[in-house]
Amino acid sequence: MPFSFKNIQPTVSNVPLLYPVRVICAAGVRTDISFPDQFLGRAIALKISNNDSANATSYDYNLNNQFQNLAASNFATLDGAVVNYLTIIAGAAGTTLVEAQILPVQKSEPEIEVQV
Repeated sequence: MPFSFKNIQPTVSNVPLLYPVRVICAAGVRTDISFPDQFLGRAIALKISNNDSANATSYDYNLNNQFQNLAASNFATLDGAVVNYLTIIAGAAGTTLVEAQILPVQKSEPEIEVQV
């Protein structure tokens, strides 16, 4: 679970707001996506759609170097995983579409003491 609630019932006010992003990966090109750097968050749900009707797409997540093949005109989903990095190698004849739900990175502000 990407976030946890310790001894409290989650409500609308304390559940982080997710936001969707879409990335179109060009045909025949390797595309590296860093969700923290490019979208200031982590992907917790992904859909990878291969729009190439003839060639497979390869993808790898979180830099584990174990590429998975995605057959032509198919899609794959990654749910319940925290994805920081995604690498797509699209087929030569079509694009690959990545759709993700992003959980924003929580930034804590340092306390500033002001004397008046």
